[in-house]
Amino acid sequence: MCYRCCFMLDAMSIKKAIQYDNSTGLSTGFVNLGDNIEHGEEATEVLVFMIVGLRGHWKAPVAYFFTHTLQASTQQQLVLHTISRLREIGVQVCALTMDGHAMNVAMCSLLGCQLDPAKHMKTYFYVEGCSEPIYVFMDACHMIKLVRNMVQACRVIKAPSGEVRWRFIELLHQQQQDLGLRTANRSQRHVDFQKQKMKVNLAVQTISDSVAKALQFLLQMDLAQTNQCKTAQKHVSNSI
Repeated sequence: MCYRCCFMLDAMSIKKAIQYDNSTGLSTGFVNLGDNIEHGEEATEVLVFMIVGLRGHWKAPVAYFFTHTLQASTQQQLVLHTISRLREIGVQVCALTMDGHAMNVAMCSLLGCQLDPAKHMKTYFYVEGCSEPIYVFMDACHMIKLVRNMVQACRVIKAPSGEVRWRFIELLHQQQQDLGLRTANRSQRHVDFQKQKMKVNLAVQTISDSVAKALQFLLQMDLAQTNQCKTAQKHVSNSI
């Protein structure tokens, strides 16, 4: 029997800590890529690989590596090696999912993908000995947070059909407070989210279809501050 799955990877920051293990007589906390080589550097991140079944409800961590400054080529080799080992035990990887970090994008290029929307996109790659492609997906939750963060940081984003302004999100929240309405943003957290950047629900709600409809409602009210809001409403709606 062959199990088909999605291969997921993510890197997490860890605290530097060198500890001596009495049971093995070895010190832990150094960079460890599973190659039995003493790298001598203190690890600052852990790269975790997990597989999730495409059928059924199962998932399992399959590998982790302690890293410091991992290069895209090294990460590529770790991914290919793990996929190969999974095939040996009857697990077929059909998709690769990760966040939009520059390291991951560079790794996808080394694997043979082309993720630049300005060029002819290729969102899959092949591994040796397998005729079926492995498709690449950027994690939707992470990408939504990046969109929200970019709009807030840049304040104004120029698009082919106009400008997207963070000011209109702030205006929407202010109108809710002044008029006593509850149209879209549920709280101040949607506008001042800096201390809660990791919460996906806040990002999704901030650039949701309900926000687009609320901006349209402000247009219908013909408020003076919303004379440029039509383009912003259109882009927020199209981003969902």
